[in-house]
Amino acid sequence: MSSHLAAAKRAGHNAEHHVLDRVDALEPTSGEEHWDAVAESAVWPSAELPMAGICVVEAGVPVEIKSTMVVGTAAQRRGRFKLREQQHEALVERRGVYLFVVCEPRPDRVPLAMKIVPARSVGGLIDANASWRDELDGRGPKTQLTWTNVFDPTEVE
Repeated sequence: MSSHLAAAKRAGHNAEHHVLDRVDALEPTSGEEHWDAVAESAVWPSAELPMAGICVVEAGVPVEIKSTMVVGTAAQRRGRFKLREQQHEALVERRGVYLFVVCEPRPDRVPLAMKIVPARSVGGLIDANASWRDELDGRGPKTQLTWTNVFDPTEVE
């Protein structure tokens, strides 16, 4: 694994740990699933964790945590969430949700804003703003969404 890939994976794990520390109702999974956590009890919207298109995350619902930095590394553009098609389809099938996190541009990935969105609604964002592309890395097709597809800039900046 390249050092850039290893650093990105480490940063993603850091963001995931921040989220799990802040959202008590989430229980991390073993890593064999297509998602990072499961709601152990109901997760309700709050000022720190708003929801779009959903009123509550019920116990047992799978949660995939996706993070990006407020400013990406390439030419100071806004960061992007990277989604995998196989994972997305598994979340839609299980009525799962994404917990999107926009983080400070530091390796420890401290969250600036978080939001929960049902996977089925994210499919509409993908259809409107992106497409699935196979990068031939053996992990299947993926897509990218800029964080402004999920958050209003005033929620983050």
